[in-house]
Amino acid sequence: MKAVTSGKHSCYKALDMGYEKTPDINAYSGAYYIKDGKKWIFNIIGLKKDLGVTSDDELRKENYDVDVYWMIEKYPVNSGMIALYEDLTVESGASVYLEGGMYLHPDGSIN
Repeated sequence: MKAVTSGKHSCYKALDMGYEKTPDINAYSGAYYIKDGKKWIFNIIGLKKDLGVTSDDELRKENYDVDVYWMIEKYPVNSGMIALYEDLTVESGASVYLEGGMYLHPDGSIN
C-alpha cells in the first residue's frame, strides 16, 4: 500500500488535485481516482504491464490521465522548497541564509 500513499503519484496527491476516490475491489489500491472522466495513474510502467499495453496513447483510449502523470513526473521533487526560495531570495541565483550555517539554494536543496 505504500506505493499509493507516498511519492509524486500518491492517492493523497490525486485527492489534492481534485480527483475523487471511487471504491473498486479490482483497482490497484481498492479504489481508483477520477476527474473529468480520466483515471489517475500511480505507476505508468506497472499499469502498462498490467493492461498489456505499450504506449501512452493506448492508456489514453482507456481514459487514463497520461498527460497529468507526465506533468507531475517532470515537476521537480523540491518544488515546494524552490517556491520558498523564490519568495525569500533577494538576489536571483544567490543562496539564502536560513540559520545555524544553513543555506537554501536555488534548486531547493539545503546545506
